Amino acid sequence: MRAIILAAGLGKRLHPLTANRPKCLVDFGNGAILDHQIDAMLALGVEDFVIVVGYQADQVIVHCTNKLRDRPESARVRFVENTDYDRTNSLYSLFLAQHELDTDLFLLNCDIVFHTEIARRLVEIDRPNVIAVDLKAPRPVGEMGVRLTAQDGVEDCVGAISKQLDPATSHGLSAQVARFCSSGARTLAAEVERVAAQGGQLFPTSAYGPLIAARQLFAVDVSDLPWAEIDSIEDYEHAIEHALPRMHPSAP
Repeated sequence: MRAIILAAGLGKRLHPLTANRPKCLVDFGNGAILDHQIDAMLALGVEDFVIVVGYQADQVIVHCTNKLRDRPESARVRFVENTDYDRTNSLYSLFLAQHELDTDLFLLNCDIVFHTEIARRLVEIDRPNVIAVDLKAPRPVGEMGVRLTAQDGVEDCVGAISKQLDPATSHGLSAQVARFCSSGARTLAAEVERVAAQGGQLFPTSAYGPLIAARQLFAVDVSDLPWAEIDSIEDYEHAIEHALPRMHPSAP
């Protein structure tokens, strides 16, 4: 299985922590934010990494190369560079890596930290394409909401996912950890190419439409497990105080 990690952005809202390093390399406990994602994948036996880099790309390349240097030979990492990182979005970063959407894979954003068990649940459930959803989290306006729809007795089918969803009609908040089967990944790749041509401030979720329409995208409840999106200094401080101790009880 492959892991694609989108790590090209500037991380302006995390300044000054990102003054001289990219968001994904900001310290979080005993490593960088990106280390937690890589470690979670390695714990599940994922050793094929594709990382889309942009801001301070050289730092990310050196960091990841060194981190995986002592792993078995089967572990490998490839980098895709988004040279327009300051003028584009995460969907465009995924568009640049669309040729890697051809096998079973995880899709991750570099600013998400999560308990390894979240990823494990996505692997173990008998569903083709799944996203982690916190069904108990507050759903403020402007966050990535998820609406579920019952279909033929199946209650975990995703009916919509968007930052424009009305919190009153959504059922949970996306933890932004997704797993796709090879067929789902190829469907995603085709839609990424189509949607990216439209331009605008879009997210990878903007390309989930065909899977949602085909009732092939499902939600996995992770409301009992810690995760956090680190987009701002306030997010970072909250994640350090509330998520990190539950992810790694021995972390300082």
